[in-house]
Amino acid sequence: MEYAIQAQARTVLGKQNSKLRKQGIIPAILYGRGKQSQAIQVSSKQFDKIYRQAGENTLVNLKIDGGKETKVLIHDVAKHYMKNEAVHVDFYEVDLTKKIHAKVPLEFVGLAPAVKELGGIFMKIVTEVEVESLPSDLPHKIEINVESLKTFEDAIRISDIKVKGDVKILGNAEDMIASVQAPRTEEELASLEQSTAEAEKAAVEALTKEPEAAAGEEGAEDAEKPEPKKE
Repeated sequence: MEYAIQAQARTVLGKQNSKLRKQGIIPAILYGRGKQSQAIQVSSKQFDKIYRQAGENTLVNLKIDGGKETKVLIHDVAKHYMKNEAVHVDFYEVDLTKKIHAKVPLEFVGLAPAVKELGGIFMKIVTEVEVESLPSDLPHKIEINVESLKTFEDAIRISDIKVKGDVKILGNAEDMIASVQAPRTEEELASLEQSTAEAEKAAVEALTKEPEAAAGEEGAEDAEKPEPKKE
């Protein structure tokens, strides 16, 4: 599936960008290796839709002011610290003939026998991996079948990932990405509850003692103050 987004050259810079955001426009920048960066702007509504679908590892066709399409990756998205809305976007123009590094999300499929039959807890240790490939070969996601996890000793590692095409998975081949943890026993749960209760009690006692200690220090300071000399 191909993704496309329309953009316009941006003349508003610096603090004036806040006016664009109020109009539903996101300030952005387009750059690439050996390319002079260009200030642009995109519709927040259109960008949000494309970003949800394409993410940061799928090629997007960017067209500025109705001109020629450029193959880009959404390279970085700055978000508002409270609203979780995009406030600035970096688009990276790729060279289709040169390999790049990108992070690709993992999608776990199937049901692990160690969960279904032994009552274990499925553990996602890694949710994305870094790959090297040509931009056009970048996978949108990588599916990981977890049906090989039959016991609590089994694990899926980087070396177990299978991908199509000329895509290289980077990282330590022995790094674990998923496993199944044995369920806690009643004794372990009881011990955990007791430890939690003791920690909460200690925290309450510490908070109670702080005002008392402060009051004691103030009293000591008052007692140490010398009486004024009588003339």
